[in-house]
Amino acid sequence: MSPMWSELSFITAILLMIIVMGTALLILWLILVGKIDLSQVLTEPDSTKASLSRFQFLLFTFVIAGLFLLLSIESGAFVNIPDSVLGLLGISAGSYAVSKGINSNAAKKSL
Repeated sequence: MSPMWSELSFITAILLMIIVMGTALLILWLILVGKIDLSQVLTEPDSTKASLSRFQFLLFTFVIAGLFLLLSIESGAFVNIPDSVLGLLGISAGSYAVSKGINSNAAKKSL
């Protein structure tokens, strides 16, 4: 690979990191000033009860993303995600989707 492509890929990576970090900081700022409301993230709509499926999906997603980000930073390259981890993440997302379907069906029956 020529030195020009190496410099271009480095500059592109830096620009992408600036864009991603800028977006993350903007979202964090909007959360801090109250423009983005997170009070209903873990509760069911039309309820004050916490949702176990939402909590599981949120927690598992952040744990998996954090671990693979840490492993990628330590190794200096993207780490391959095993199929079993993707399967577990799919099960977590599936339980969230099923709970949404059950809640939607229960809301239709109560009308």
